[in-house]
Amino acid sequence: MIVPLSWLKEYVDITLTPKELGEKLTEVGLGCEKIIKTKDDVIFELEITPNRPDCLSIIGVAREIAAIENKKIKFPQLPNILKTQKPLPLIVKTDSKINPRFTGIIISGIKVGESPKWLKEKLEKMNQRPINNIVDITNYVMLELGNPIHAFDYDKIIGNIMTVSQTKGGEKFESVDGIAYRLPKDAVVISDKEKIIDLCGIKGGKNSGTYKETKTIFIRVPVEIPNLIRKSSQALGLRSDASSIFERGVNAGGTIDALKRTTDLVLELAGGKIASNPYDLKEINFKPWKLKLRKDRLNQILGINIPLKKTIDILESLNLSPVHLPGEQRRHLDDARKGGRIECTIPTYRNDLKIEEDLIEEVARIYGYNNFPKTMPKGVIPTVQVPYFKDYALDEKVKNILKASGFSEIYTYSLIGDKDLTENNIDPEKILRVDNPVSRDFEYLRPTLKINLLKAFIQNKSNFEKINLFELGKVYSGKSLDEAKEIYYLSGITNNKNFFEVKGLLEKIFEDLGIKENSTKYIEILNDGIFFEINYSELIKDFNPNKTFKPLPKYPPIVEDLSIITEGDVKTSDLISEIKNQSPLVVDVSLLDQFKNSKTFHIVYQDKNKNLTGEGVAEIREKILKSLQSKFHAELNN
Repeated sequence: MIVPLSWLKEYVDITLTPKELGEKLTEVGLGCEKIIKTKDDVIFELEITPNRPDCLSIIGVAREIAAIENKKIKFPQLPNILKTQKPLPLIVKTDSKINPRFTGIIISGIKVGESPKWLKEKLEKMNQRPINNIVDITNYVMLELGNPIHAFDYDKIIGNIMTVSQTKGGEKFESVDGIAYRLPKDAVVISDKEKIIDLCGIKGGKNSGTYKETKTIFIRVPVEIPNLIRKSSQALGLRSDASSIFERGVNAGGTIDALKRTTDLVLELAGGKIASNPYDLKEINFKPWKLKLRKDRLNQILGINIPLKKTIDILESLNLSPVHLPGEQRRHLDDARKGGRIECTIPTYRNDLKIEEDLIEEVARIYGYNNFPKTMPKGVIPTVQVPYFKDYALDEKVKNILKASGFSEIYTYSLIGDKDLTENNIDPEKILRVDNPVSRDFEYLRPTLKINLLKAFIQNKSNFEKINLFELGKVYSGKSLDEAKEIYYLSGITNNKNFFEVKGLLEKIFEDLGIKENSTKYIEILNDGIFFEINYSELIKDFNPNKTFKPLPKYPPIVEDLSIITEGDVKTSDLISEIKNQSPLVVDVSLLDQFKNSKTFHIVYQDKNKNLTGEGVAEIREKILKSLQSKFHAELNN
């Protein structure tokens, strides 16, 4: 929401500096994202939460400032609309289930032209493009009061009839800005005798807009159903300032005031005269409602004692008309002692105030959260882990090993499309599907991390020669909710590391997690395009946090390399195990080199109690060679 300071000052006296005002607005929940100083004004960019559609208007923000500064709001003058003796004909057919309130009026004899300078400047500061005086007035009043308004060319309404209904789906509609649409099912529209002339709450129709030749207009100020507007807006990918307000819930009691304000400005800036009695079709009266606040409940929830007078003053500053109702001395002695109750009258523009806790929040935010005393949390430190506990430090340990090895971490969506599955030879019928996907690209829960890793690899291939990517995240199995499981997987992809480098990296992860035996059981895929995938949920079950520390040996080792020639297929791991088994003084054996059937082993001999001699090592070497010859028919390569 963009708000010029000059416009705010028309409704409330502001003594705070722009910086102080921005900070105060943020404190009360209207996040001030940016303050921009122009040559003649100060512009505030506010982040309005979905529960406060009343603040999507200048007057709504002014009300908040009035509460902050404890000032009175200066509401614009609203003249009465006089009834006409010769109303123009117009039949309105509507349904309160899809259009709870239909308010409007006809004005004839207008002159459509350029808006005055003051009006254009105000709209431009709000990032609105001036169009003509009629359209600019409707936009101005919407920005000022928060009720969207639309002006129809009365002479283009065929048959003098307006019918509010829902679409069957597929109907053609051209918006006022000249874009053609196929409407979704159940969109709320207005039709005349022959055609659709308005997409309610979102965009007006080109065939009923106001242009230079327009002489008579019908001004409509509606109340729309939020979810119907939102569904249509999402289906069409079409949003407007009006739809943003209707989706959150418009001020249902403010349509008459908005109509009066619009009518007054039209008569002033475009001339003309009122040509109908006001239309106000509704089944219920949208009136303020009562809500009570118990003073003891306020203190209990907030944890502090805000004086009764201060509480009433805050509620009064928010235009909630508080009335103190002390408890009856006989039946409600405790209630009377603790301050009784405060009855508030909630204006129709505050749709977010429905229960007592809402009033408590209002008192707290205006009182100022920074004024609450700072206290330490009470309670005892839990000694038993909650069932859903996850050790993120362990995740970071694994990630750091991968990063140190040259891999970059990525995060991808858990939702994928039908095309992603078929391209990877996965049957969509066997994958969990979302009932109401936002699009076909996000329809299924991913069964593997490989899909998105491959997509990321392809996207980066043209920009980077060497690519090493990994992701630690959930995958989902099962065909239905009854069978559904979510499992953490660790997956990676590389184009510059060979099989042995990846294998060594995984072995390093297992070693640091204290997993020594049968570690390969966690690896789902290896050496598939150099892609690997590990069942991380199973892996961390065997995590061993216990470490054994050994003192550094006092005596130096003796190191030598032995080249062994083998016959047939002999596993390197079997040769290493056999070498180690010949003496406890063989503390380490590793493969140094390999060529055809010759393998060179790097052997470390060491005694922790004394220095080794050449003669002692020779005896061990002889034993090793005899054992390898006997078991594997291996010979020393001279």
